[in-house]
Amino acid sequence: MRAAFILLGPVEKMSEAVSLWHGLVAALDRLAGRLPSLATALSAGSWPAAVLAGLMGLVLVVAGARFSRVISAAGGAIVGWLAGSLLELGLGLWFPPSLAGWAGAAALGLASFFSPEVYPLSLGLLPGALLGLRIPIAGRAWLGAVGGGLALALAALALRRLLVALSASLAGAVLLAGAVLALSSRSGVCAYLARRPTILASLAVFVALVGAIGQLRTMASKRPSARPSESHGADR
Repeated sequence: MRAAFILLGPVEKMSEAVSLWHGLVAALDRLAGRLPSLATALSAGSWPAAVLAGLMGLVLVVAGARFSRVISAAGGAIVGWLAGSLLELGLGLWFPPSLAGWAGAAALGLASFFSPEVYPLSLGLLPGALLGLRIPIAGRAWLGAVGGGLALALAALALRRLLVALSASLAGAVLLAGAVLALSSRSGVCAYLARRPTILASLAVFVALVGAIGQLRTMASKRPSARPSESHGADR
């Protein structure tokens, strides 16, 4: 009987992790469902606005990692807004929820701009802490939050270039999707994808992954090799 209880512990933790993952997927699905609204706003602005958004998206997908400081600042602001909003909801502070979110966005955005390493650290720390709360260590949720946050923060820092390239490509893919939908709003494609946001989200993620891989390969190929004078000195 005791062995059964021991075995049930990891199963319950795994089910909590799965439920958290399902919630994240549902949130992404709802976010994809708003892309047609972005397309409608772009098409209402006129077709040059849609073309400009598409060109900006293409630049971010192809070479967005070159603007790593700007991408890190924007990503840090988003993470800071989420962290501030979650902190206000969890603690029930007296000031308005929007104030906590914008304060977190400003703090992490500026910190990530002056020190780009802050963005991957915060990007790993926030979901790691939330996941750790659902998987306590020694029966203590705060230990799970600290352990999960530190583990994912260090992992994200090690993958900093990948995260920056993926963030830039994902933002570019969203702009590209909105621009394509805006330019094709009269052909019925926009209405079709508005009823199927999962397809739109899958296409955006695919474009973001391809763009991030391409940017990483480009950066790897442009890394400076050993200087000829150094190589000749080593041969002597």
